[in-house]
Amino acid sequence: MTQSINVEHLPLMSSNTLYDTNLNNFTERNPVIPADTTLEKVLGLLTDPHSSKLKERHQKAIKKVCKKYSDGFYLKDLSLVSEILQQLTERLDFDKDYVASLVQIIMLCGKSFLKEKCSDDVEFEESYLLFLNKLVQNVAIPNDMIQIAITHAIGNLYCTPVPIYSEGPQSCLHEYNIKAIEDSNIVQYFAEELKKMEDNAVYQEILHLLLFLSLSSSNCNSILHIDVIDVIAMNMHVSSRLPEKKLLQLSVEVLWNIAEYGDPKRVQEKFNSEACINAVTQTFSYFIKNAKTNHEIQLRNDIMSVAHVIITKAPKAPIIECGLVKAISLVATQAELNHTDELVQNFLMRPSAEDFELKKLVWTSLIQVCRNDAMREIMMGCGFMDMLFNYIKPNDSICSVSWTSAQYEELQLQALASLETLAPYCLGEYMINHGNTRLLLLLEWAYNDAIFSGHGNSFYSEGGYRTKIAQLRYTVRVLLAVVRCQVESVTEDLCDQALIDSLVQILSLYKKEEIMIELGILSNILLILSILCEHDSHRKEMFGNQGISILLEFLSTDQSRCTSHLGYQKLLLSAVNAIWCCVSDINHDHFLEHGGIPILLDLLAKCPPSMQNLVLGAILDLSEDSKSVSHIVTWRGQKQKSVVSLLIELWVEEEESLGVKRGKKNVIVDIENPLSSFEQYTTKSPTNALSSSPSSAILDVSDNMRCKIFALIHRIGFDKLPPLTPNEQVTLTVIESYLDFKVGEVWQEIANEIEVDNIIPIQSDRDGLVEIKDIILAKNEAVRRHQHEILRAKSSQEYEIEQECYNEIKENFKQWELQEASRLDFINRTSDFEALQLSKERKTLMAEKSKPEIPVSPGIEHGTLLKMLTTTVHSGRHINVPLSDKPTVASPHPILPAIPRSESSQTSAILLE
Repeated sequence: MTQSINVEHLPLMSSNTLYDTNLNNFTERNPVIPADTTLEKVLGLLTDPHSSKLKERHQKAIKKVCKKYSDGFYLKDLSLVSEILQQLTERLDFDKDYVASLVQIIMLCGKSFLKEKCSDDVEFEESYLLFLNKLVQNVAIPNDMIQIAITHAIGNLYCTPVPIYSEGPQSCLHEYNIKAIEDSNIVQYFAEELKKMEDNAVYQEILHLLLFLSLSSSNCNSILHIDVIDVIAMNMHVSSRLPEKKLLQLSVEVLWNIAEYGDPKRVQEKFNSEACINAVTQTFSYFIKNAKTNHEIQLRNDIMSVAHVIITKAPKAPIIECGLVKAISLVATQAELNHTDELVQNFLMRPSAEDFELKKLVWTSLIQVCRNDAMREIMMGCGFMDMLFNYIKPNDSICSVSWTSAQYEELQLQALASLETLAPYCLGEYMINHGNTRLLLLLEWAYNDAIFSGHGNSFYSEGGYRTKIAQLRYTVRVLLAVVRCQVESVTEDLCDQALIDSLVQILSLYKKEEIMIELGILSNILLILSILCEHDSHRKEMFGNQGISILLEFLSTDQSRCTSHLGYQKLLLSAVNAIWCCVSDINHDHFLEHGGIPILLDLLAKCPPSMQNLVLGAILDLSEDSKSVSHIVTWRGQKQKSVVSLLIELWVEEEESLGVKRGKKNVIVDIENPLSSFEQYTTKSPTNALSSSPSSAILDVSDNMRCKIFALIHRIGFDKLPPLTPNEQVTLTVIESYLDFKVGEVWQEIANEIEVDNIIPIQSDRDGLVEIKDIILAKNEAVRRHQHEILRAKSSQEYEIEQECYNEIKENFKQWELQEASRLDFINRTSDFEALQLSKERKTLMAEKSKPEIPVSPGIEHGTLLKMLTTTVHSGRHINVPLSDKPTVASPHPILPAIPRSESSQTSAILLE
């Protein structure tokens, strides 16, 4: 018979006991939980000795708690949740019935924790990290449900986004959870546990979690700290023969992520394992032989992708010893060469998307390792070069594999790109396959007028839609790579097949285009011509006047386009280099007749500083012919600037960029080191005198333009220069003494190196060094004194000009004063009768004094003054002169009476001269 017991009055129970009435009072969901002690009561129920064995009550309490906290726990309750988890974990040792309760709590921990205050995420950051570490440590419990629950909880925290705005308490941000997982040791715990597990459901769940965690570089580095790469690779190899491919796919993707996002040094260290490479090789070989379904073919390509990443990131991995290079080489060439090797005997390359991707991937992987001699030998043994040349033909040719036109075009361009890298290492194989002839035939097809509908689908087909631009671009690049090797037999064969004529024809066809791709093609063509013609006069003759005219047209391009980022700067540099290498005695006159020197000087005046050194070098090289010097001297730039003024301006800019110490008006400041740049000052301590490396004074000659400027002005002649301003003359004195200054620098370096090496010269050598130093300093001081004299002469001239200006100003003011005095005198005479009389007397006296003292011949003398005249100036250009002895004249004064004129009197007009 069962006896009923009132649970509310159980004796000897602690105050922390959780009764059924309390459990029934739990609400379904409380958005805001103020200072709730529910978790404390559950913990008390688990730890109190009086209730520690009430298993059913524990399970019911935990179930109610999980229902109440269905949205997640609070950050402030982390310690309580951690204690509850620890209590439940300890009870698993003697009672497996607590597994369900533990799993419920763990699954709730997979939800983002809630914040009671906005600052909780900062306040409990350390506690959160410790909690996550303790939680994941439970993955070592040998129970599948618990291990899977922990895996899912961490996966939810890392992958499940959290709504930013929601009703009730706010959850921690998704980024906060991600940062906490990456900063903790969670990934290492899972990786350690993965090493101990066999292939089962838990292994797959953990591997699935690592797939998402490995998308972060920090997590990849944590995985690389644990030696788990070999384990994953071996399990990948084992699972490849199972009918279920999920584990294989997970293993492939995890290895791919780790190799791609991990630290390169650690990746190279961990993937150098022979076990790992061997597992990848065997898995790849298995799928090459047995891949039938579409899923298996995709897995094959994924494994090849992993191999490609390993080859790229870990080039020192034992890929030769494990046979990976040979396997890839056989797969790359099987479709064209039909090998009898067991690996590819039944392998058939179809024009499907998957096989097409595999084809491109194996080519890319082999080109990645072609610089290694041993790997390249294996590639050549499998016929990789022969296979590439199967695609070096016009697109209307028949290929051994029935690719679509778009696929064939893409493979053709990739073959050309591969040859660009591979051909310089295998020129013997290149010539055996008649590479020059094939490339020239493809080049001729690429620039002819035949209609071609290019698809332009791939990375290599940029700008190639419905054109042959892509084929032309990569054919020229392969030719440039071959010519750069400067093997005489190869270049001679190219020239014998009229390569120079073909390239000049292409230049004439594309010289007016303004597309970026065409500009790149033109630049590469000019580089090829420069290399071919640099040391061969016959090839320069083949380049001919037509080539020179085309180069001048390129150089005549608006120099403002140099900074337009459309490839013009590279084109101009290539054109200047071609001028330097292709102009010879044969076509030099044609170059001068068509204004080559003025065009180069215009380019020098307007091009950016990065181009000036090369342009100036070309001009200096051309000036060796005396005919060029006259063209240089007669050139005038903007505002009639002479070439010497331009060179002086470039000298000043060059010294400013080098940090040479100069005073005002470019006067020498440091007498001991008048040419030293900032770099020479910072590296003042000399190296070992016995070292073969050149000193800083010698390196300075090739590093900047000052030497070229001195040489060019020297060619013109320092005594034949056009008029220069005083400031230009000051700089010119430094340029003229450049060679002396440089010799002084070298002697100073010799003395310093002797001192550093503790070499004691004999007395005569010491005296010689001292005398040389004194001569150098005297020379430098004389140059500086000459500069000051030029500046003083300039100041004197400016002072004289200023005084002349002041005198002119004074003269202007003196004339103004005279005009003012004349005006005042006129006013005085017209307003004061006495002043008028005085003025008249002065004028009469002056007139009398002006009369000559020589006696006048007898005759009638006519008077020049009129009686009763009250003016002091002539009334007009004519006066009336009476013929009788007593003329009558009307009085001009209004008060005086008029004198009657006789009727018979006659007057005559006499013009006063």
